[in-house]
Order: sequence, then C-alpha cells, then structure tokens
Amino acid sequence: MYNLLQEEWIPVKRAAGEQPAYISPSEVTEGSAANPVRAPAAPRPDFNGALLQFLIGLVQTACPPRNETEWQEKFRCPPCPEELDAAFKRYADAFNLDGTGPRFMQDLDLTKTDGEWKTIDHLLIEMPGEQTLEKNTDHFQKRGTVKTICQSCCTMALFTLQTNAPAGGRGHRTSLRGGGPLTTLVTGRTLWETIWLNVIPREALGRYGNDTMCDGAGMFPWLGHTRTSGKNEITTPRDVHPVQMFWGMPRRVRLVCETRTEAVPCDLCGRPVHDRVSRYYDKSYGIHYKGGWQHILSPSVTDRRTGESRSRHGQPGCISYRNRLGYIQDDPEKDFTREPAVVVRLFREERASAFAEIPGSPFRLFAFGYDMDNMKARGWYEGSLPLGAVDRGIRAGYEDGVSRMIQTADLIVFNVRVAVKKALVAPGTAVSGDLSVIDDEFWQDTEPDFYAMAGELQEILKENLPLTSMKLRWLSLLTQEGEMLFDRYSQSNIIARANPERIARARIHFTRFSSLQNKKIRELLDLETTPLQDLAGTPEIVRH
Repeated sequence: MYNLLQEEWIPVKRAAGEQPAYISPSEVTEGSAANPVRAPAAPRPDFNGALLQFLIGLVQTACPPRNETEWQEKFRCPPCPEELDAAFKRYADAFNLDGTGPRFMQDLDLTKTDGEWKTIDHLLIEMPGEQTLEKNTDHFQKRGTVKTICQSCCTMALFTLQTNAPAGGRGHRTSLRGGGPLTTLVTGRTLWETIWLNVIPREALGRYGNDTMCDGAGMFPWLGHTRTSGKNEITTPRDVHPVQMFWGMPRRVRLVCETRTEAVPCDLCGRPVHDRVSRYYDKSYGIHYKGGWQHILSPSVTDRRTGESRSRHGQPGCISYRNRLGYIQDDPEKDFTREPAVVVRLFREERASAFAEIPGSPFRLFAFGYDMDNMKARGWYEGSLPLGAVDRGIRAGYEDGVSRMIQTADLIVFNVRVAVKKALVAPGTAVSGDLSVIDDEFWQDTEPDFYAMAGELQEILKENLPLTSMKLRWLSLLTQEGEMLFDRYSQSNIIARANPERIARARIHFTRFSSLQNKKIRELLDLETTPLQDLAGTPEIVRH
C-alpha cells in the first residue's frame, strides 16, 4: 500500500545539498536548525505549485492553529516531525494512492467496466487532447513522450489536474475555482514557514464551508460515493466541509498501479522504479462545484452590483509590480473589485507587523497558474513580489499612493502602445504582430524605480511631508521609459522603412497625452487642484 503520509515521495531542496531529497509530509520540519527544507523540487513548475498546495491543505486539515497566538508560537518554534506525524495519522486512510478501497483523489465507484481507458499522459494538463491527436496537430506537445511515471510523479500529476481542472469537453467538470485558477501564496525562508504562512485559524476557516460536515466524505470526497453531476447537480460550500477546497475532485479517475520486476526510468523525473503507472480510466460528470466557493489561496473578483465573487485565473504576461493591485491590495473599479487572497490579506493586515524585526523583508508573494483557453493550456506563469511591512498609521495613505503610481504607469504604457500603432500603420489599418512585448518590457524596466519610490513614499508619509516632487519624478521616469520604447518599436531609427511624418505625429501624441497637460494624469497623481503654472518650473517636468 502506497500511503502518501508515510512514503518519502515529496522532492525537496534543502539549504545544503544540490540534489533533490525525498521526504514524507511530516518531515518538512526535519533539520530545521542545521539544514532546513527550503522548497519543493519537483521536475515541473506546476508540480511545485501542487506540492505547496497539498502541504498547506494537509496542515490546514490536520493541525490548524486555534488562534493567531498559537499561530505565532508555531511560526517561531515549528512542530517536530513526530508531532506532525501524530496529527497526520488521523487521516491516513484518506491518503492511499493504491489498493482496493478508497484512494487519494480517485473515484470510489469507478470500475473498469464503466470507465474509459486513458494513457497516463492525459493526466498532464498541457498534453494534446483527443481532437488534437485526431487532426494530427500536436506539433509542440508531442504524443507518446510520457508513457510511464512513478507513483510520486503520478500523485503530483493527479493533484495538479484535480486542483486546476480545465474544461475538457462535455461532462468534464472544472476545478472548485474554475479552470486554471490563479494561486497566490506568502512565502518564507523555509518550506515550513511557507506552509504555515498560508494556514489560517480553525474558526476562520469555518466561514468558507459547512464545518459540521466532518464525516470522511465531507472532507475527502473519495471516501464516499461521488456526488456525480449527470443531471447538472451542484455541490456548494453548504454541502461539504470547508477543507474540501483543498481536496476537490471534479474529475472521476481511477489509476492502474503496476509493479514490475525490472526497474524502468520515470518519464518525468527520470528515477528508475519498479512501482509505476502507465494508464488509468475515467468517466465524465464528476463533482460540479458551484455556488459561491471562495478559496483562501486565490485572489478574487467581486461584482459590486450583485455581490457575486469568483476566483481569478491565470493570464498571459509577466508578473510584475502592476499585479500588486488585486494580488496584495484591493483594486476597486467601477463595477468590480479585485481582492487579494484571504491568506495574503491576513498576512498584510495582521501578521506582517509581527516580523518587522526580521532583516531583509524575507517574505514574498508567489503567484502562479495556467493560462487556459477553454481546455487548451497556453502557458504556465509564475512570479513573485516583495511583501514588506507597512506601519498601520500610514497604510491607507501608502496603498493609495502605490495605487496611483501603478495606475499612472498603466496609462503611460497604454499611450505607448497607441502611439506605436499610430507610427507603424495608417489610420484604420490593423497592426500585425503582438504589441504585448511593449507592456512586458515597460513593467520590467520601471520595476526597480517603482520599489525605490515606494520605499521613499513610506518615509515621506511618516514625516508627513508633501508628495508632489516624488510624484513628478515618477511621471518623468515613466515618460522617459515610454519614449525609449516608442523609439525602439516605432522603427524611427530605420528611416528607409518608416514613415517619418507619421512617426513624428505619433511621438507628439504620446508626449501630449503622457504629460500634466492630460487631466487624467493629474487626477491619477492627485495633482488636479494644483495650477499648472505652479508646476511649470519644476525641474522634473521641464521637458514636458
């Protein structure tokens, strides 16, 4: 019996040692003083995201803190492996990967006679589907490259699929957060810190489900008969325990585990193994999660007109400081509000100040997820942002200032794109090619200046000094970057191939709409009440 709470199946990297080590879940705190476990070390980045969520979900289920006081104590003095093992053992029956009874994240009722056979590569979200194979269009993700995998990789693949499940045709249900959800975590210096930073007190979790449903299937759906959805039946937070947000099972899957005499390498991690998985069978109409689910690890979007909220999904593009709005602090718009994940808000509002004495601000926000186009994975995106502590007394002013800085940058880069388009083609002509490269370069190039000025903003607010000079310097930096990008992408340096008159007009357009002459710029920087003649002599804006 391969039990996920007892086997050493989780690949990790320690502070010392280059090769991945394999540990059981209870060993995440082993050697925490001399050689701590730093992070997961799976063969794929999506598996690393899955392992983090698996471990967070396990600790949240088995040993959450009673309150914030206990949380602080265990952050500073982590539980020993024996303590974790004792807590996890209570749920051991729910974590068998194989065997004749209930299996981890696998349908209890599914049999060979009513399931459809699939090769194991179908567990991987990015692999080509049936329609792609029939049309012979698997040009970039080729069929037949993953035929046999070890039980460790199989567990990671299964959890990744159930947690991120995209649309997969009729009756193939999406994950509890929808297809390809975005996950944002607070990360620390060790794997235990990262796990514990994303666990909330037991009573707080009760808001996100029905905590009276503490029978086996209420928490782990594979321990009972599947709540199928052949007639579009739904499962709401009122129907199950809140920890099912970590253990959702939208797909009906049953693995075929094999043991062979000869060892063969796993097609994902390369380790030679005797116990492996090369196929499984599945069936449509698994659990259909609907009705206001909120996952504590995902940022959300709330419709201010209806009050309905949904988890955000991965999007193309680099993750940069622009994502602070909605990932770290609220981003209110006219009809919607983008809100950070519960664990991120909890850290920012309550926990961060307790760690102000730790040098170097080691805590970061780690965001990751698939960019899905219905059932097609277009890419995997991940990135991190710093999470520094801000004094409570200036937090409102700081977040308002940061929001204005980011919104101003967003307007400037929009103006760059518009100007480049005007320079490249005649009015009414479509631009061929992807201009999103301008956005990515703009956000990356201005990121160091943003964080420098964000730090300056804190000091100015503490001293209760005027912000005008800083705002003008920020605008100047943004417009300088915009002008460089315009010159690079408008082909103004290739006169023989460009239209000089159109380029000149486009540059004038950019300058006009990216200066204080633009009322929107003055509003975003909160300078609309300052007469322009009072700003005209300011060195930072002379060239505008």
